[in-house]
Amino acid sequence: MELLGAEHLDAAREQGRGAVLWIAHFAFNALAAKMVFAKAGFDVFHVSRPEHGFSKSRFGILFLNPIRTGVELRHAAGRIVIDRANPAASMNEARRLLRQGKFASITAGAWEGELLVRARIGQSAIEFAGGAPRLARIAGAPLLPVFVVRDDSTGKIRVTVENPIDLDRSQDKAELIQSAAQDFADRHLAYLKASPHQWRDWGKLKAHQGTLIETEAGCLSSAF
Repeated sequence: MELLGAEHLDAAREQGRGAVLWIAHFAFNALAAKMVFAKAGFDVFHVSRPEHGFSKSRFGILFLNPIRTGVELRHAAGRIVIDRANPAASMNEARRLLRQGKFASITAGAWEGELLVRARIGQSAIEFAGGAPRLARIAGAPLLPVFVVRDDSTGKIRVTVENPIDLDRSQDKAELIQSAAQDFADRHLAYLKASPHQWRDWGKLKAHQGTLIETEAGCLSSAF
């Protein structure tokens, strides 16, 4: 595994505000990102749903999911579990850590958050929860997109931290989150062209008039 774009993490740490890491939903992101960040010396706390793991049942949450989360916590600095009875608590904890210069990671998806926004990917649309840009706005921290993709020819997993998403704090909250979500969606395109089979959200694209995207391997991947 290798880390690309570590200079963006270094810059955020030097500013003393940490950063919100918005991690795209690719197949290898859950563990590989945590391992690479830990090896590089970055304290990353992951914001996570109670159901994260293998099961959404009460039994599974108590006894099965810790098998997975326990492995992940060997490499993460900590886990911030969302309390749906008091959702502000997890946001406040993440803000506190960011103000200490730590990092908070959030996996992109539409499964959690008070605000869902729809962004374009090609000619289709995808929904993202607005928690990551909202947290960055409130904490005054940079918002860094993260993409984790395995090179099929070598087996090497690359964790790429891209340059910060521009957060125009003169905008109101809804406008800022929408703009950030579209920027994040636009950055997916290069990774989807190169490794379409590794993205986990093809089934969540909203139907539009279809076009096709040609992958680097020369095959065609539908759904755009």
